[in-house]
Amino acid sequence: MILAPLMAPIISLAMALVRQDGILLTDSLKTLGWGLLLALSCAAAMTWVIPLHQVTGEIAARLNPNLLDLGVALVSGVAGAYAHAREEIARSLAGVAIAVALVPPLAVSGIGLGWGEWAVFQNSFLLFLTNLFGIVLAGNLTFLLLGFGPFRLARRGLLTALALVGVVSLPLGVGFSRMVEQNAIVRILEGQEFAGVVVQEAALLPGRDLRLSVRLLSPTTLNHADVERVKRAIESRLDRRVTLEATIVIIL
Repeated sequence: MILAPLMAPIISLAMALVRQDGILLTDSLKTLGWGLLLALSCAAAMTWVIPLHQVTGEIAARLNPNLLDLGVALVSGVAGAYAHAREEIARSLAGVAIAVALVPPLAVSGIGLGWGEWAVFQNSFLLFLTNLFGIVLAGNLTFLLLGFGPFRLARRGLLTALALVGVVSLPLGVGFSRMVEQNAIVRILEGQEFAGVVVQEAALLPGRDLRLSVRLLSPTTLNHADVERVKRAIESRLDRRVTLEATIVIIL
């Protein structure tokens, strides 16, 4: 990520949109496309070489993109464009900022391809596109404000970047709403007692229905009927049906 190989073509793409430079636009897209293909291929190939198939914390962190990620991309785009416009600023710092936003989700997308897991690829690639479009939009605006092109030329590119950001913002908004809902549910359940059993480490699992993973702390052994009572108590508190995956811990 320190090398930031995708930084130059992305910043060049933002500049091409501002100046409506067809040759620079073509070269930037071509370089970006080859870099994207190479990164996905390398990540997918590594999954075939390394005999591991486990969703780690780093992978899971790239599977739930939301509007906050778009904010990170916009800041990275401003940093990258400004660093390229001002020679006295170290470009490596902006390069790291952009690489942090782009390389990890792209690597996870390649891992998803290697595993044949469409959900992993789809969600992480959405995050990559969010970062890409956000950086291009922010870079476009930064170059425009710095006077690298007149508004009459930059308008078309600016509208294109805004449209692309608008498209990805729809699923990002859904992701943000889900994140808010998850936090609310966790706050309701964490550390609370249901049917004489304390709930800890509550977390929502992926899926259309409400699926909960919880840790149940009890001074006595719990059978299926006891867990069912806990489940009904949770459903009553949330006023929703849930699917419960529970780990039972006996406190002696």
